[in-house]
Amino acid sequence: MFFMDFLAFLFIKGLMPFIFGGNMRIIAGSLRHRIINETNLPTTRETQDRVREAIFNSIGPYFKGGKALDLFCGSGAMAIEAYSRGIDEIVLNDLNSEALNVARNNLVSLDIKRYKLYNLDYTKFLQDQNEAFDYIFVDPPYKMNDVELLLKQISESKIKKSGTIIVFEMARETLACEITNIKIIKEKNYGKKKVVFYEVL
Repeated sequence: MFFMDFLAFLFIKGLMPFIFGGNMRIIAGSLRHRIINETNLPTTRETQDRVREAIFNSIGPYFKGGKALDLFCGSGAMAIEAYSRGIDEIVLNDLNSEALNVARNNLVSLDIKRYKLYNLDYTKFLQDQNEAFDYIFVDPPYKMNDVELLLKQISESKIKKSGTIIVFEMARETLACEITNIKIIKEKNYGKKKVVFYEVL
């Protein structure tokens, strides 16, 4: 009986996969150790725990409010980690409705209230969005390897402002570049992945 009560407790707290081996976990903050379900879709690359931890150690690790955008959100792991570490409001976008449903379920299971979800092609999202963000996470499919084009599209949109930090994940062999008003501040390699940190001037 005790064991069944224990299992019920783990399930309610969202710790079942963490104890018995499951998906990703939130690294730090108010939701530390809670579980994030992965999309398990071939078109979506999840940012694994150790890389996510390194990213947030570089840009935080904690925040006193602010807004964050996950432009190609997948499971929503990056935005959710940002929220757990103190970001006030998160916006998640993904063209893949299956991925967005996983993100939605993760947000609901974690009882996160201040979020917005969009099921749009990223170009449409950039055209329609009028609010600027403090942090923008960009992890497109590897076939979208034109970094300069993506940076220009962000630059021409209203989602950035002076001081916005852009975290851009790409294949290690992809050539990182910068444009007039978006400059590289740091670049790190993690296995087959490269993470480039930009700041908007």
